[in-house]
Amino acid sequence: MGKYMKYEIKGTYKVILGILAIVLIATTVLYNYTAKNESSLIIALASLLIFGTFLSAFLYIVGSFRKELYEDRGYLTFTLPLTGNQILGAKLIVAFMWFLILGAITVSYNIFMMAKTSGETINFKELLSLINSSEIISFAIMILISGISTLILIYFSMALSRVTLRNRKIGGMWFIIFLILSAFIAWIQMKIVTISPYYINLKDWSIVNSNISALFQIEIDNASLMFSTEDYFYINIAGFITNIITGIILFLGTGHIIEKKIDL
Repeated sequence: MGKYMKYEIKGTYKVILGILAIVLIATTVLYNYTAKNESSLIIALASLLIFGTFLSAFLYIVGSFRKELYEDRGYLTFTLPLTGNQILGAKLIVAFMWFLILGAITVSYNIFMMAKTSGETINFKELLSLINSSEIISFAIMILISGISTLILIYFSMALSRVTLRNRKIGGMWFIIFLILSAFIAWIQMKIVTISPYYINLKDWSIVNSNISALFQIEIDNASLMFSTEDYFYINIAGFITNIITGIILFLGTGHIIEKKIDL
């Protein structure tokens, strides 16, 4: 598995580093060009750049897996002496590594450029205290789990499409499968959240019972049902556990399809 991870890194690092280089250059131009403009505009454009960075990397990683399923390059991958779970696990670990590197570098560089253009000194102590906040860390973990769950669901949809619809000309059918599964999973989660409306406060880990119809600022994503107030951020316990279980089932299902069902 370790050797396959090295193979994955060698096969993806050029594109990922290329994306990173383009974003850093664009960020430098952005801050230098808008140095005298309102800071709100800079923050908005910088946020779009960061989002674009993750989206580009995400689409590339997804596209790479699709090519292995539908093109001859997958023969080498799926004939390795590895289980389907090991192959999928290696891909997820490498993807997580790239997202972590991209996130750390782009955010740090934006903080550096923001301080440079504003002429202010970075207060590392205050910055670290903010990063070490239990609420920030918990929220970051939730976002990470949501991203990994989405990636696993996409992989499962592609693998299922590959073995169900063997005609390679309609390989894009995986996207329809993904939409159907996403809607079904979201419906299941909503039902579970309705039955068990217990939420955990990510700041002090207290548990509250809320009526969904009375929640303020509701946000539903692939991970769970979340809502926030001015001071606190909550996540539904049952919805979060459901997402974890769903992710594990989809992971094992994808691994089984890769190992037993792919017709090379």
